[in-house]
Amino acid sequence: MKKFALPLILLSYTVLAVVMSLVVPLGESPDEIDHFLYVRYLLENRAFPVMHPVAADNATMEANQPPLFYLLNAAATAPFPMTASADFPLNACFTFDPHDGGRAHFYLHQPAEQNVFASDYLAFRAARLVSVLLGLITVWLAYRLGRQMVPGDKRAGLLAAAFLAFNPQFLFMTASVNNDVLTAVLGAALVYVSVQATGQPTLRRFVALGVLMGLALLTKFALLAFWPLPLLAVLLSAGNGRKRQALQNGAVVLGLPLLIAGWWYVRAAQLYGDPLAWDVHLQAKGSEVLRTSALTLADLRDFVVIHFQSYWAWFGWLKIQAPGWVYGLLAVMVAVAAMGLVLVARDWRLEIGDWWRPNLQSPISNSPVSATAVLFNVLAAAAIYASLLRYIQTINWSGYQGRLAYAAAGPIAALLALGWWRLTLFLARKTQGRGHVLLQKWAAALPVLGLLVLALASLVQLREAFARPLLYMPPAGWPRVCQVTADGFFVEAVDFPVRLLPGDVFTVSLAGYPQQGPTAQGQILLLNWDGSVLDAADLRPSSLPGLTILDTLPLTVPPGTLPTAARLVYTVNDQTTDLARLKVAAGQTAVPTPAHKVDANFANQITLLGYDLQVADGQARLTTYWQALRPLPTDYTIFLHLLGTDGSLIAQHDGQPQGGRYPTSIWDTEEVVVDEVTLTWPPDEAPAQVALGLYRLDTLERLALVGDSAGQTAVTLPLEQNP
Repeated sequence: MKKFALPLILLSYTVLAVVMSLVVPLGESPDEIDHFLYVRYLLENRAFPVMHPVAADNATMEANQPPLFYLLNAAATAPFPMTASADFPLNACFTFDPHDGGRAHFYLHQPAEQNVFASDYLAFRAARLVSVLLGLITVWLAYRLGRQMVPGDKRAGLLAAAFLAFNPQFLFMTASVNNDVLTAVLGAALVYVSVQATGQPTLRRFVALGVLMGLALLTKFALLAFWPLPLLAVLLSAGNGRKRQALQNGAVVLGLPLLIAGWWYVRAAQLYGDPLAWDVHLQAKGSEVLRTSALTLADLRDFVVIHFQSYWAWFGWLKIQAPGWVYGLLAVMVAVAAMGLVLVARDWRLEIGDWWRPNLQSPISNSPVSATAVLFNVLAAAAIYASLLRYIQTINWSGYQGRLAYAAAGPIAALLALGWWRLTLFLARKTQGRGHVLLQKWAAALPVLGLLVLALASLVQLREAFARPLLYMPPAGWPRVCQVTADGFFVEAVDFPVRLLPGDVFTVSLAGYPQQGPTAQGQILLLNWDGSVLDAADLRPSSLPGLTILDTLPLTVPPGTLPTAARLVYTVNDQTTDLARLKVAAGQTAVPTPAHKVDANFANQITLLGYDLQVADGQARLTTYWQALRPLPTDYTIFLHLLGTDGSLIAQHDGQPQGGRYPTSIWDTEEVVVDEVTLTWPPDEAPAQVALGLYRLDTLERLALVGDSAGQTAVTLPLEQNP
C-alpha cells in the first residue's frame, strides 16, 4: 500500500485543486485579479508594469512584484484567448466581516464565466491550472522533506505530503492565480537542496542552490529571508581540507543569485530610488493597509488568531470562515505535533554536539532522525515568520493572512509530520501487543483523514457561498441596497422609478436571495415621509439559493399626495427594512413670486431667491423661496434666528424644508422650493431682524455664502412691522 500512497496523495490533491478552481469564481481569492492583470500586461504590452504612488494610475497593484511568476504564466497562457475584461466590477455589498450578511464574492460576475470553456476566460483558467501544477510540485517536495528527516520510514514523508495536500487553504490558494504559490515551491526546494548540499557538498548542488535563490529573488521579496539557508549549508559542509571548496561554494550561492536577479533590483532602484520598491508600494496601497499605530500585544494576539485560521481554512477575501470548533480541532492537531517534536528533542538529550551530527538514532526505533534536516526546516519556518513579524509592523490586519507564510508551507508540513510520526512511536511503545501496528497506522492516519474531510467540506461550503448556476450580478443600473430583512432575505438591489407624480402607477423589482431556507410572507410598502402607508404589495421570495429576481410588484401613488420623500420598505412580522427612497414631485411647477428678492448663494449649492414676511400680534410668518443649483446629496437643515436690536437671540426655529416632508436631497437642479415658518416671541421683546442659513445636522457645519457676503454663514433680513 505504501508503494501507491504518494501517487494517491498527489492524485487526490490534483483532483481537489482542479475542482476548487472551478467552484471558486475567478478573482475570488485575495489579489487574484491584480496578479492576473500583471500577466495580461506582459502579454499585451511586452513590457513590465511600473508602480505608481496613486492607486488609480496602476495597471495592476502588483506592479512592484518581481516578475518570475508572471513571466511563467504569460508563457503558459499566451496560446489561450482572453477577450473579456479581467478587471471585474466590485461588489458594492461586500464587507470583510465574515458575520455580515451578503454574498462572499468580492466582484460581480458575468454568466459567461459559468462555461469552463468560454473563450473569454480561457487564459485566466489556464493560469489557475499553472498554480495547481506548482502546488503539486510543492506537495511532492514536502514528501521529500519528510523523507530527509526520517530517511528510513516513508510514513514521515507521506504524512508531510498529506498535511500539505489536504490543507483546505493551501488547496484554495493553489487553485488561484497568486505568486505565493511559486514561493511555496521555491521555499521547499531551497530547504531540500540545502540539506542535500550539507550532506554531500558537491559544486553541482551549490550551483543548484544559487540558481534556486536567484529564482526566489525574482519571485517575491519575502524569500530574501531564505538566503541564509544556502550560506548555512556552505558553513556546515566546510570540514577539514574543504576550506577552499567552501569558499568556492560560498561564492556560488552569493554570486549566482545576484547575476540572476540583480537586474530587477537595479531597475527598481532606478525607477523608485528603492531596490525593493517598498515606499511606492505603501503609497499606492494607502491608508487601507497601513498600520497607523505601533504594534501592540493585542495586535499580536489578533495576528495569531487570524493567521492560524487563514493558514488552514478562511476563504475568499477573508469572508468565508469554517465553524469555530474546526479551528479548535486544527489547534489540537498542531499541538499534538508539537508534543511529538518535543519528544524528538528529548531523544537528542538537547546536547549541543548532537545538533551538528548529520543523523541521530532514535532510541525506540530503527529509523534515524536527521538533525540537519530538522534544523533547516525549523530555520526556514523561523525565517519566514521573522520576516512576517517585521512586515506587520508596517501593515495592518491585512498582513496577518496565513498564505503570506506559504514560502515555508513545505517545511511546516514536514515538521508537523515529524511530530505526529514520533508520537505514534511513543504510543506504540506504551501499548506493546496486538494493537501495536494498528495503533501506529491509525494514529498517523487520523490527522490525514480529518484534513481530507475538512477539504471536502470546504468544497461544499465554497459551492454554497458562490452559488451556481444562478450568478450574482443584479441587472446593470439597479441601485444596490445590501440589506438583510428580518426573515433572512438578503436584498442586493431594487429597481424603481426615482421620481413619481401623484396618481402614478409604477413597479418595483427586487434582486436578492434567502440566506437560510425559505423566507416568510412579506410586503413591500410605499410610505409617506411621516410613515403613513401610501400603498402595499405582497411578496414571497423564492427559497432557491443564489440570485432571485422577484416578479415586478405594482404600486400606486395616491392622487392628491403632496410632494414628499417617500420610502420603499420590506416588512415582515412587524419588522421593517428600508430599501430605498424616492421622490413624489408636485403635479405642477409653481412660478416663484417672492415679495422681497435676495439671491443669496450658499456654497454654490442652494440659492435663497427671496422671501415674504408678515408680522402681527407677536408673530412673524416667513415664507422663503429656495432653488437648488446642483444635485444635493445631503439633507440640509434650515435655521431661523429672531434677533433683537442688540443682536441677542429672542426665538429660533430649526428644521428641514416643509417640516421634513421635502428634504433637500430630493430637490431637482433649478427646482424652486417654498418653505413657510411662523416665529413667535414674548410680549416684552422687540425683535428687529431674522438671520437664516443652512447646516448639516450630523456635523453642525454651516454652508458659507459666496459672492459679496463671502465667508458669512447667514443672511440677515429686516423685520418689518405690518401697519
